[in-house]
Amino acid sequence: MPNIDEIKQELRGHFKTTVGFEPSESDNLFDKGALDSFGVVEFLTFLETRFGAVIAIEDVTEAQFSTIQSVADLVLRNMRTDG
Repeated sequence: MPNIDEIKQELRGHFKTTVGFEPSESDNLFDKGALDSFGVVEFLTFLETRFGAVIAIEDVTEAQFSTIQSVADLVLRNMRTDG
């Protein structure tokens, strides 16, 4: 199971690949154009596929997805540990 720093690094790499820049931990992903409403849907798929994170619909908020740090915290809390 990856630790928080590994998750953040993978998230930064994901955005570097998909949108062409690597956000810092505190960059607002919406303000920087890394995420929009359609992008959140694709990003949820990435989080589930890569980390096995099952994110409840009530956790899909701008606050939860606003920064690398907030997303990494969310992923860590929602990663499946059953293999």
